[in-house]
Amino acid sequence: MCCHQNSPSTHLLATVCPDEINHEHGDITDLFIEEVGGGKVFHLGGLAGIPFTGSTGFGAYSAHVAEGGHAFVLQAPHIGMSDDLALGKYSREGQSNAGSACGAAVGAMCHCAAGNPMPDLAAAGSSSDYQMSFIINEIGKRMPALANCLDENSKQAELARQTSNIGREMLEQIVSTDFGDANSMLFVFTGIQINMPFDFEDYFQPLSFDVRNKDGSVVDLFNDAFGA
Repeated sequence: MCCHQNSPSTHLLATVCPDEINHEHGDITDLFIEEVGGGKVFHLGGLAGIPFTGSTGFGAYSAHVAEGGHAFVLQAPHIGMSDDLALGKYSREGQSNAGSACGAAVGAMCHCAAGNPMPDLAAAGSSSDYQMSFIINEIGKRMPALANCLDENSKQAELARQTSNIGREMLEQIVSTDFGDANSMLFVFTGIQINMPFDFEDYFQPLSFDVRNKDGSVVDLFNDAFGA
């Protein structure tokens, strides 16, 4: 099975946002790389944990899975909590003021809230900041859900949920079971990374966990793994 430590048939794909605070010792990416991936990882994700490498990236990743092996995809955005317990911010070491986390998601929400125009993804030159332009457009579609939040912490929590939905929607468009052999399986685990303040260990909020088989069947593993 894919969760056997250091198995040569295991290949972990991590799509958590590339922000360095998501890759500290003891974080879920660090644990999964060692326990599931045997020390190896293929990064599918970009800003906000969205799998921006797309179908080409997933095709490259899945082509690297060993014969008889399985694929394990971890997809997640993140949300920070500052030392003064404000969600959507993080007190980084060596900085006097807390910064945004996830900065891309928060920046996209602020862009939309200010009524700024939506970036044209097809316009010449948009490729220079395509990921952020895409996030702004997707968050713009979800501003009504954010507008209903009662306070800033609630809004930041909802922003993380909406960002997770954006990433999961793209993930469903790019994954396949066209790899390995007849017994190879694709495990998909999604959630939200929570960057904690002070000396607290970071948390991870699981949202979904399933396995997809070659025959097209999908088995929900969430309740077995985490309870109802």
